[in-house]
Amino acid sequence: MEKRRIDNFMTIKELKIPLNNNTVATVTAYLRPQLYAGQTFPGLIICAGGSFTQLSERETVAGALAYYARGFNVFALHYSLLADYTPLYPQPLYELAATIAYLRKNAAKFKQQPHAIAMLGLSAGGHLVSALAGTWATVKLAEETQLDNEAIRPNAQLLAYPVTDLTSGWPKDFAEVKKITQTPELINTQKLVNQATPPTFIWNSQTDAAVAPSNTLNYVAALAKNKISFEAHTFSSGLHGTVLANELTARPQKGAADIDPHVATWFELSLQWLAQVLPAAKEQD
Repeated sequence: MEKRRIDNFMTIKELKIPLNNNTVATVTAYLRPQLYAGQTFPGLIICAGGSFTQLSERETVAGALAYYARGFNVFALHYSLLADYTPLYPQPLYELAATIAYLRKNAAKFKQQPHAIAMLGLSAGGHLVSALAGTWATVKLAEETQLDNEAIRPNAQLLAYPVTDLTSGWPKDFAEVKKITQTPELINTQKLVNQATPPTFIWNSQTDAAVAPSNTLNYVAALAKNKISFEAHTFSSGLHGTVLANELTARPQKGAADIDPHVATWFELSLQWLAQVLPAAKEQD
């Protein structure tokens, strides 16, 4: 396990979390220091986008540092990609479930609040996060991972310009969908929403040309139908993959188009929402 300290303040650890199928989940942990005895922190697991062919470093690092700076332990999951498995699923799902269980089991070591573990999925990472949000309580996933349902339960999910339906425009070809999953129920995570789905914060842009707005709108409709607490924001304009939508995450090739102060408000809104939702999740356990 690699361990680094930055100015005796931030601790960064590379975690290798064993799975029951003889593989491991790789996680970069950004851990906060205790400023007083007994201090603990909420946790956030980040699943970046990248079309399942890569993991966006902008989303991973910028997202991790932004939430870390606001009081979270942050865990960036380097989930498996298409180059690792064909079909890709269910391996990433197992890795995310194992990560939650590991953090909950080792909460004391990480000064982690065991009942305040949220997930953030961006773009394709949103498909993975919403897939777990819809399946964590199932007997099937518990049997396949050999993990207790309560151990893998996320307390909240955040979805940023997420892919939730693999047949709504991305990927373009159904042959590509079959490379991602050959399990019918994992194609459309909107259909997985049920009464066990955690509270959800979700946002997108109406002008997103890469991932159709229907991915968000139909997912919100499923949340409402199942009476899941949610907060949803569809911004009238904005590019796909803007992350924080400020100068820190702007892509050189996009320039000013990646900077949008209005879209950037999603981050502060998510923090306000998490402050409301995570204590409530803790009280329910």
